[in-house]
Amino acid sequence: MKRIKASYWKVEESKYKLQLKTRIEQEQIEEILPGWECVSFGYIPKTQEDILVFEKEFSSEFDWTSFLKSDTVNELIEMKEINND
Repeated sequence: MKRIKASYWKVEESKYKLQLKTRIEQEQIEEILPGWECVSFGYIPKTQEDILVFEKEFSSEFDWTSFLKSDTVNELIEMKEINND
């Protein structure tokens, strides 16, 4: 499976959003990201890719950092932080 391009940003104290640009079916993404809720989606006709936005609340900053360092993320997702300053 080709790595999925993703951007993430913090929306609240312990809640994050993850935006993925992919051709992979949403159901497969949900299997890769258990506990994440798909809150928005779109389509890019030019590249024939879906845009999926997921949201999840973490119980601590440590849990979030553990997610970023997980094998799932390192092997399947190319993460990029978006600063909303």
